[in-house]
Amino acid sequence: MEVLILDADVPISELMETLVSGLFSRPRIHSYRSVADARASLDGIRPDLVITEWDLPDGQGLDLVRAVRRLDRDVPVLMLSHRADRDRVVMAAKYRIQGFVPKPFSANAMQQRLQALLPQHRAAGPEQSFEAMLRKASETQVYLPMEMDPASVMALIEQADFLSAADLFREWRNEAALTARLLDVANSSAFRRSGEPCGSLQEAVRLLGVRMSLNHALALSLDITHRLSDPYLRKLSEEHTGKCYELAELAASMAAKTGVEPVPCYTAGLLHRIGELAVISTAQQFIAANGALENDDVDLALHQWSGPLGNVLKVAWRLPLPLRNLIGAAYLLPRGSSERDRVLMRTAWLLCNNLETGEECSRLLARLGLDAAGARA
Repeated sequence: MEVLILDADVPISELMETLVSGLFSRPRIHSYRSVADARASLDGIRPDLVITEWDLPDGQGLDLVRAVRRLDRDVPVLMLSHRADRDRVVMAAKYRIQGFVPKPFSANAMQQRLQALLPQHRAAGPEQSFEAMLRKASETQVYLPMEMDPASVMALIEQADFLSAADLFREWRNEAALTARLLDVANSSAFRRSGEPCGSLQEAVRLLGVRMSLNHALALSLDITHRLSDPYLRKLSEEHTGKCYELAELAASMAAKTGVEPVPCYTAGLLHRIGELAVISTAQQFIAANGALENDDVDLALHQWSGPLGNVLKVAWRLPLPLRNLIGAAYLLPRGSSERDRVLMRTAWLLCNNLETGEECSRLLARLGLDAAGARA
């Protein structure tokens, strides 16, 4: 499914990506900030859904709609606008724009409009093999499995005026999927005005703002394509997310004892199994398309694809290089590495995997001035 989004408002554009990816399986999303770029893209893609803002810096969304309609009279179009006066509504009807949504809007209201605009159709079978889906995972929007209750997010939204970034961090500190998505959005070029990368959940919420962060959380909680219905995949997800929490907590605790900044270590621990979780998410989408997978197929994919897919997604999701290096250090400490945070991450990983009696763990603990019991205390 090809989706074209045209909106110069980056937070809204990113939110639309989150919503679309949660409703439709493996969409290929093309986002543009100018009418010229969006129109030029029509030379190479034929969108199945168009979402556009009315007012753009170099023209109007109607210019794009006219170009789309010359190619396809039936493709669904959703128009966003800060103005919803009679003249605009009439003009939208003239160009067969099926949805007209005033800004600002809520994530759940937008999800309902998208569902009505382009209802889900259950596939007769997957369009490609499971391996092909894994190979293309980095080209489409893949989010990690998340079981956040929409009602809990709505309760937070009702209290948004009284919440801070620190409050949301405490609420979401163990949510790997949400952390990864908010870091991705916060590290987009439009938000990195200072040039400094955003490396933690609390920084991301502070940068995006409480309300926009809550909207992304609600969009992910409404995600129906990455929700795990297969019992074996649910079991695997619980195991891997449990390991994420365990490493995050231990790394942060060790950091506090050794004079290392705890927050990056916690974030690295929380995200160190994004490859495994992305494989599980892809398997669920394959099964949801009426594909058949044995448990052994999933286990083999986890063995073969977790590392490569995790490495690709760390870049695709715009995780900053220092954070990627910390995650990588958990698995392999570069020869001659002297950075204490990397030494700590590797040590914490060894301890979490019950390898404290090995020579490597003993040597690294000594470098940190800890013993196994003290590190875990």
